[in-house]
Amino acid sequence: MKINITARHFEGLTEGLKKEVQSRLEHLEHFFPRILEARAILSEEKKRMIAEITIHLPAGKRLVAKEEGTDMRQALDFAVKKIETQVKKVKERKEHKGRGLKGQ
Repeated sequence: MKINITARHFEGLTEGLKKEVQSRLEHLEHFFPRILEARAILSEEKKRMIAEITIHLPAGKRLVAKEEGTDMRQALDFAVKKIETQVKKVKERKEHKGRGLKGQ
């Protein structure tokens, strides 16, 4: 999985935060191993910290989660939880696809 981390109007992007974002995004592969690319945009607007995560899946499917918090780690936590829920839903749909009412 290719990971891209960008800071917009946010000067607190340290190596530690980059590693945390990277490990949180890599953890998503645990739920869905075929993630092609993950992008994280960390920004600050008028003391609001905003984390936006975009995941690209096969067949052109794209998942987006954008959350804000009082600090960047909180915003990142909220965004990762949201995208994790979306990834789990996609995986669940793929597993149940084709298990219709055939044979009844």
